[in-house]
Amino acid sequence: MDLPFRLTEPVRTERLLLRRFAATDVDELLPIHADPDAVRYVPYPPRDRQAVEDVLLRKVASTRLGQDGDLLELAATRADTGALIGDLLLALRSVEHQTLEVGYIFAAAQTGQGFATEAVRALLQLAFGPIGARRVIARVDTRNEPSRALLRRIGFRQEAELIENEWFKGELTSEADYAFLAREWPPAHRPTTPPDRLAR
Repeated sequence: MDLPFRLTEPVRTERLLLRRFAATDVDELLPIHADPDAVRYVPYPPRDRQAVEDVLLRKVASTRLGQDGDLLELAATRADTGALIGDLLLALRSVEHQTLEVGYIFAAAQTGQGFATEAVRALLQLAFGPIGARRVIARVDTRNEPSRALLRRIGFRQEAELIENEWFKGELTSEADYAFLAREWPPAHRPTTPPDRLAR
């Protein structure tokens, strides 16, 4: 991978702008993180305003990938209205194995319109393009069929299903593990509008 990597300008797609978080995003991020349905399958409970303010401090600072554990966190905003509708993540899981993990949650009111699919495709373009990852993974609760369908639609391959692998929010749950390799990333899946400017 070509590290360290820092996103300096937003990533534009047909309908979205993926940008760094700002401290002023708390009012728009709060309804997403406070929604029990939106956070049902992510490892934290619905958040109140103080919790969102606290986590936003980390998100604002998470703009660089250089070593294992680093996060690149991006706000997904609609290009037409500027509304913040999603919370995106690229996590550097292994420099040695050139592996990133993708994560995402979207406002319930924006589901079913293809925004999440568009955003995750843009993250893959970023991962396999300027970052130079060899492998991108996604881990999904097996009950989260919309997210699993999204990954399959983009072209992720399911590699494992971990049966009753962990206690999650008081329940014994199973996990589906997906992956995408750089050599499997076809040009037809790339966003039509490339990032404005990417730098390390």
